[in-house]
Amino acid sequence: MTATATLDAFNTLAGNTLAGNTLASNTLAAAARLLEEAMHAVEHDVAQARDRIVQVRDLLLYRSPEKAAPEAVRGGLAPWQARRVTALIERRLDGTLCNEDLAIEAKLSTSHFCTAFRQTFGMSPHAFIISRRVERAKALMLDTDDALAEIADACGFADQAHFSRLFRQTTGSSPANWRRANAIDVSLIA
Repeated sequence: MTATATLDAFNTLAGNTLAGNTLASNTLAAAARLLEEAMHAVEHDVAQARDRIVQVRDLLLYRSPEKAAPEAVRGGLAPWQARRVTALIERRLDGTLCNEDLAIEAKLSTSHFCTAFRQTFGMSPHAFIISRRVERAKALMLDTDDALAEIADACGFADQAHFSRLFRQTTGSSPANWRRANAIDVSLIA
């Protein structure tokens, strides 16, 4: 089946078959759009094509490929605080981050910040940072041929062993096995 035929099939499903199910229809429409972007990107930007295909996979497996902006939770962080804190985390993901720095960014005491962060994100700041580091490592493993030790360093892990241990705890697979299992063969796309 050609890429165009696949997109036509997705559009048919999104428009007709699932007209009564708005969520499924929106998911398939988004998947079709992402596949079309991947089809155009594969000729000049393989990394972008791979990114779009991973997003389609996540959509079809009912995982959101993009983090929705956190909504205000009673007792949690205000939306502006959540945005500032997550932006700081993303900027400094490759280095050290402490709760005090995050609390200062949110203009709260450390104790109050940790409680509010947990209420907003459903996990501690430390767990959130680890999950973001693992997600960045996944992206690097798919987009580059860098050694795992280099990826561990680029994502702020102490060393490759620390990276491997936390990656396995988070995903259930070692980084090397995950990389092999999720590698996209570009020759199959064209």
